[in-house]
Amino acid sequence: MHDEFQTHFGWITDMLKHPLSDFFEVGSTEHEILTLLKYQWGKRDTAELLADLTAEYGDAAGRAVEKYLELSILRDWAEIGKREAHEGTEIEDLIRVLWAPLKEQGFEFTIQRQNGTAAFCVTKCPIHALAEKTGMHEWLYHLACSGDFHSARAFSPKIGFARTKTLIQGHECCNHRYYYQVA
Repeated sequence: MHDEFQTHFGWITDMLKHPLSDFFEVGSTEHEILTLLKYQWGKRDTAELLADLTAEYGDAAGRAVEKYLELSILRDWAEIGKREAHEGTEIEDLIRVLWAPLKEQGFEFTIQRQNGTAAFCVTKCPIHALAEKTGMHEWLYHLACSGDFHSARAFSPKIGFARTKTLIQGHECCNHRYYYQVA
């Protein structure tokens, strides 16, 4: 059986190679949850793994994974930003690195640029389609959508981010907006 979660979230495999104790104390509930995730990720059906984590830990499972991804994104995207962000074009650089590859993955969106901002209207998202197919909207929000708030500021502290709508939460679009922070 093809695991669609692994198709969309293979990048999590690389994040899980880092020591969990970098972010969570050994013996903590978060460390326990992430240890299970780390050693079962990609070795069994992901939807079943996530359902089992929820059954055992409740909402704490999703919160722990979301926090781990946040901390990993802050670490990893800061490194990407050092290589890819250039003075005065940080938003365009982020769009090139983050958004350009998404079109190839089946995302459909428009971009409106105005006065140093870039506003996206995402109308088709494979992650949302997977949520509709599996009913795992909350988990897919934890794994994908929640990270949006961290990647931009990690890429460049000059970039601000706002979003008030997501397809995964039942809205007609995802409305990502990037802008330059006022110094």
